[in-house]
Amino acid sequence: MEVKIQFASIENLGDILNLNHQLCIKENKEFDATINKDYPIQKSGEEYFKERIKNDCALVALIGSKVVGYLVGAVIEKEDYRNISKLAEAENMFVLEEYRSLGIGKKLLDEFFKWCKQNEVKRIRAVASVQNIKAIAFYKKGGFLDYNLVLEKEV
Repeated sequence: MEVKIQFASIENLGDILNLNHQLCIKENKEFDATINKDYPIQKSGEEYFKERIKNDCALVALIGSKVVGYLVGAVIEKEDYRNISKLAEAENMFVLEEYRSLGIGKKLLDEFFKWCKQNEVKRIRAVASVQNIKAIAFYKKGGFLDYNLVLEKEV
């Protein structure tokens, strides 16, 4: 089964929104009840993904003509207190469950790394829910290291 990774076009918007909706539902149910499950089907979600497709990095993984995964990332604002010239974030990524463990996520991430190098990015980050052990292991396998731990408290 051949997997093709390519930059998304606006024609892929519906597929990306559908995949992100599945991601938000999964994240909300398994890791973080504050995740808005309907974000990708709201206007703000659609606009966010259109922006990433047009101006940043939006990748799709195809098997034949079927979109089975995606990754969206961008160059982001760095913190003023850090000595980094350019920072990017792999903002969200999802591969359909039946296509996981086939190297598709790695291929998406590798293509994002290439995009970052072409855009002179010096550091890349990814954020995962601390309970999402599989995602954390995936990113660590891709070379990411622990950097910050964000703590929250309900009041």
